[in-house]
Amino acid sequence: MKRLLAFALFVLLFCFATSAFAADAPKLVGTWEGIPSVHGAKVGYRTGKLVVTIVEQQGNAFHGTKTYQTPRRSKTESFSGTIRSDGQIFIADHDEGYMLGDLTKDGDLELQYGHRGKNAIAVYVLLKKK
Repeated sequence: MKRLLAFALFVLLFCFATSAFAADAPKLVGTWEGIPSVHGAKVGYRTGKLVVTIVEQQGNAFHGTKTYQTPRRSKTESFSGTIRSDGQIFIADHDEGYMLGDLTKDGDLELQYGHRGKNAIAVYVLLKKK
């Protein structure tokens, strides 16, 4: 009887684990916007508008562009990204820097960005899909 109960428990756990790993990655394609909090070694504290456009996604991998806009200038960079099975998001700029984040329970993208060196910068932003 104990063996039967242990086997049934194992099968039940296996089914839950299989369904968790089989879950599709969230669909991120589209335009996301937010107002970041920024601090840089050279620029101090800044703010502006960040627009992230994810143009294509295949499974857990995606790519797109991000545009940081201030009243004085606009800078656009390309990136590649992935979504981990637990939902964590990783984005690598094609120039420099990385973003880590998650989808919130409300469906927003919460991201942190940084790069090091003489132009070191750290950014936090909550992006909403448009």
